[in-house]
Amino acid sequence: MILTCPSCKARYRIDPTASKAKVAKVKCPGCGHFFEVSLVEDTSLQNEPSSPVRPVVLIVDDARFFREMIKDILSELPVDLDDAADGNEAWQKITGSKPQLVLLDLNIPGKNGKDILQSLQQNAQLDSVKVLAMSGVERGEETASEVRLIGAVDFISKSFKPRELQKRVRDLLAL
Repeated sequence: MILTCPSCKARYRIDPTASKAKVAKVKCPGCGHFFEVSLVEDTSLQNEPSSPVRPVVLIVDDARFFREMIKDILSELPVDLDDAADGNEAWQKITGSKPQLVLLDLNIPGKNGKDILQSLQQNAQLDSVKVLAMSGVERGEETASEVRLIGAVDFISKSFKPRELQKRVRDLLAL
């Protein structure tokens, strides 16, 4: 059974069969918050339709190790992850699948991050696609302001902490 801490939103697994109790008091290993969890399976939900489609996050970066690292960081969130290695591949995926969020490196080969932001602004069918711009080279408030002006909803330096990235993605997707 996967639990989500109501305080910090950290997710982790427990084995509900390890206890005969119907309710367990759990302490979040991330923030120390205590909360109660029902260990009894709710059979009333078995005939209900499956859970809604999970939001898609597209990770765009030319460095494969960085895309894989972000996938690892975001893997505990209730999202589906996709990736692209350059701007042209990213644009094909954005226009094809319309992900809910794009984590976009500004310095990528092909169509660069700023070009993609400008193209998104010019395409009304893609208004719902949110972009979190990233850069390891360009940092600071000037870059953040510039990319927000051309359509990014947020900016993060690539020297982020994993929890910071998770929080930003959760906030942008209202998870």
